[in-house]
Amino acid sequence: MQHRRLGTSAIVVSDICMGTMTFGSQADEAEAFRILDECFDAGINFYDTAEGYPVPPDAKWVGRTEEIVGRWMKTKPRDAIIMATKVSGPSHVWFRSPLR
Repeated sequence: MQHRRLGTSAIVVSDICMGTMTFGSQADEAEAFRILDECFDAGINFYDTAEGYPVPPDAKWVGRTEEIVGRWMKTKPRDAIIMATKVSGPSHVWFRSPLR
C-alpha cells in the first residue's frame, strides 16, 4: 500500500481511504470487522465515517456505523489510524439526514 503526506501536514495517509457507509445496515458488525481488519492488514490507515451513516438514511440506523467503527478502533493502536468524519447539515438534495 502506498502512502502520501496530506498537504503540508505531518499526517500520512494510505492512497486508499476505506469508506464505512454501509456498516450497520448492509454489513453487520462481524462483517464490518472482517472488512476493516483486512483493510488494516493490507496497509490502509485512512478510514471515513459520518454521523449520518449508514445509508440508506433511516433514523433507526443513525450513528450505528460510528459505533461499529469505534469498537473496531479499540482493537488497534490509536496512532495507526487516520479517521475522517463529517456532520451532515440541512439538505435539500437526494440525501436527507433522518435527524435534521
